[in-house]
Amino acid sequence: MTPIIKWAGGKRQLLPEIKKRMPKEFNTYYEPFFGGGALFFDIEPKQSVINDYNAQLINVYKQVKHSPSFVSKYLDLFQENYNSLKTKEEKAQYYLEQRNIFNDYITENIFSSASAAEFIFLNKAGYNGLYRVNKYGEFNVPSAHRKKLNLYDTNNLIDVSNALKNCEIRWGDFEAGCRGAKSGDFVFFDSPYYDTFDNYQAGGFSRADHLRLALLFEKLTQKGVKIILTNNDCDFIKNLYDGYNIDIVDVKRMINCNGNKRVGKEVIITNFKE
Repeated sequence: MTPIIKWAGGKRQLLPEIKKRMPKEFNTYYEPFFGGGALFFDIEPKQSVINDYNAQLINVYKQVKHSPSFVSKYLDLFQENYNSLKTKEEKAQYYLEQRNIFNDYITENIFSSASAAEFIFLNKAGYNGLYRVNKYGEFNVPSAHRKKLNLYDTNNLIDVSNALKNCEIRWGDFEAGCRGAKSGDFVFFDSPYYDTFDNYQAGGFSRADHLRLALLFEKLTQKGVKIILTNNDCDFIKNLYDGYNIDIVDVKRMINCNGNKRVGKEVIITNFKE
């Protein structure tokens, strides 16, 4: 089972490093910055709570959980329409038309199977899995000018739907996403990274948000919750989590326009040792 969307900053390449640091046993799995959910779909926790601040993203998972057949019908339509167009210009125009429709969904707070499929289409047809918005909250990622789209795999979509059946899906701030976590539970924090791309939402993820996250990390630690946190390798983050286990790992970053900066280092921070 693989994620149904691409996500800038997704954790597929770091999965081996994260999994070898995971607790051997835990009760409920919490992921308050869900994004593409690479770790969740890899380990398939029996009890889970997932959360994200992006309301349209959360709608994708709710619609796939409850109505995968409706989502797939819209995806089939988008895929057929896009792939039938002959020229690069026609495909680009179709992408912009669908982006305008999606921004109407955002503006009017419409959450449906259609808007979920629109999200997936734009994610696969847009540039490098980015979800970027302007100051008005409008999605503004350009087309990737793909010649052909394959928006989903039927069996994988069904597997994802089944994996979400026993999962509580929340929308909101990361603190609310951890509400109820207690001793014996496991939380995976993969927030927007400090001092890197963070325009997933209007206003971004600020320095104050990182400070608030560090305070929550400490509160959960005191409760006996086991935590893994990933972030950019920088002094600010390492100082915030001084005293915890901090491992530095090499990564490839595919969204940096400067090719020299596509290789970097990240930190994996834990509050426990197995």
